[in-house]
Amino acid sequence: MKPIHKLAYSWLMTVFLTVASSCTLTELDINEDPNNPAEVSPNLLLTSVQLDAVRFLEGNAPAGSSLDALNQDVHGFVGILSSNDSYNLNNNSYNRSWNYFYSGPAKDLDGLINTAEKSGNQPLYLGVGQVMKAYLFGIMVDLFGDIPYSEALDGDQASENINAKFEDDQVIYEDLIKLCDEAVVNLGKTSVTPLSGDLIYNGSVANWKTLANTVKLRLLINSRRARPTAAAEIQAIVAGGDYVKTANQDFLFRYNRLATPEGRHLWYQSAYAAAENTFTYYLHQYIYEMLRDDDPRTPFYFKRQASVILNPDDPTDRSTIPCSQTQGCKYGYWVLNPFIWKTLYTDKGKIPTRADSAYIAGFFGRDRGDISGVPQDVNARTAPGTYPAGGQYDVTRSSVTGNVNTRGAGDGITPLITSWMVKFYLIEANLTLGVTLPAGQTPQSLFEAAMREQMKRVEEVGLRSDPSNAKAMDAAVITKYVASYLARYEAAPSNEAKLNLVLKQAWFSNLGNGFEVWNAFRRTGYPSDIQAPIARYRQFPLRLPYSAQELSLNQSAPANPAVFDGNEGIFWDVLKFKFQ
Repeated sequence: MKPIHKLAYSWLMTVFLTVASSCTLTELDINEDPNNPAEVSPNLLLTSVQLDAVRFLEGNAPAGSSLDALNQDVHGFVGILSSNDSYNLNNNSYNRSWNYFYSGPAKDLDGLINTAEKSGNQPLYLGVGQVMKAYLFGIMVDLFGDIPYSEALDGDQASENINAKFEDDQVIYEDLIKLCDEAVVNLGKTSVTPLSGDLIYNGSVANWKTLANTVKLRLLINSRRARPTAAAEIQAIVAGGDYVKTANQDFLFRYNRLATPEGRHLWYQSAYAAAENTFTYYLHQYIYEMLRDDDPRTPFYFKRQASVILNPDDPTDRSTIPCSQTQGCKYGYWVLNPFIWKTLYTDKGKIPTRADSAYIAGFFGRDRGDISGVPQDVNARTAPGTYPAGGQYDVTRSSVTGNVNTRGAGDGITPLITSWMVKFYLIEANLTLGVTLPAGQTPQSLFEAAMREQMKRVEEVGLRSDPSNAKAMDAAVITKYVASYLARYEAAPSNEAKLNLVLKQAWFSNLGNGFEVWNAFRRTGYPSDIQAPIARYRQFPLRLPYSAQELSLNQSAPANPAVFDGNEGIFWDVLKFKFQ
């Protein structure tokens, strides 16, 4: 894997201008402008695709524009962040993300694949383009269901089609699975042109080939309940042995420390680079359960800002205290909640001190679905820590994060498909489909490895981002934590109960990639113990609402049903979860 270098950003604007100028704007071809070539080098397109893809997923828009924070929202759907956790969504919620996908990464992917195909001698770029297409269009189907696909970019062709048809999501998935197989073939060919411009794997063909099989595995796991052949297909991948297994094969995006041009993680920008912490809230259950279980990742995930205990008898303080304006909260303002003290201290045989009160006061988030107004609490709410945002490690004394660049660097990651995610896939395939695991492996051994590998990544990012404060996790604490989950796994009475536990751990481990958690929940309903929203505007989102602009301008767009009618979901969503 390769971090984003300064060079990549220095010519990024050139890339975008070049790509944007690739369309024929006039028939007057008397003069040829050398600054506006008809074709773009595939290495520039590959870099552009990778940067635009992460911008689309995270909502990290180029300067002068804005995007929807998709990744934050899907974290909110599943009880991790408060971003859209009450589902106040409509057909204008994702106009920007929809438009950016088709004008940004999808367009450049089309250019990359077409350029490689036309040249006839660039199978490696073609294979990488096919892998990226399978992953990104798979995400789009997971988000929206039926979408424009084969005709999606016909507007760039000589004969324009501005009414691209919406294709069946299951048919698209089928094509994406085949695309992964085609990518493996192309990546196995000899090419005189080596890969360059690759910000993910630094041109490693072997890693891209491994990823092609793993993207296919991801698509099969998602669609397993609607695909009769899924078990045999997954078994073939397992038998082949070429899928993401180790950290050096992880499909992830590394940010840099540059403020100009901006190259830092979006969560870092919100919490640290702005004048005040404007990041959304972490939801209380998520933090509480990590503290309850003595999770060694806690100081890497969360950075406390506050230590002063607010006074509920003071009108100003009262309007700031979490859940002071809402009924039904379980966690509320921790430092004044006896339930919190009992679980985190008394039940563990600890005698709380004044320092403990200051510590607990810093865990300042929200209960899921708290729709009360947002008070002036930006310097109190818990901020993202070193993982995945590249922020600050949580030391004993809390401190305000806004506009503080002396600690934390913003060089965090977006984990897309990782070794631990794949181990969670394989456990699910074993427990639900009976897929036989590789020799010497059991669901328990994979479960342990997944937890340890993810913690190692958390530690690596933290020690890099805040080296003067971050501390390596205590090996004994890790072992105790892992052992507690393994014991619970052994005690679970059924495969479904075991899967519920495994996906609860995935809930904690996949911070930074809410798409994985939302997909797993829609597939299975697990983890089943996430706090229900105390208030909500709509039913649980089985998919995102279509863009209002697309519905009004594309004559081939479907008549959009109610945003959430309880039945409208992705083809692979057999469960169709609904709040009771």
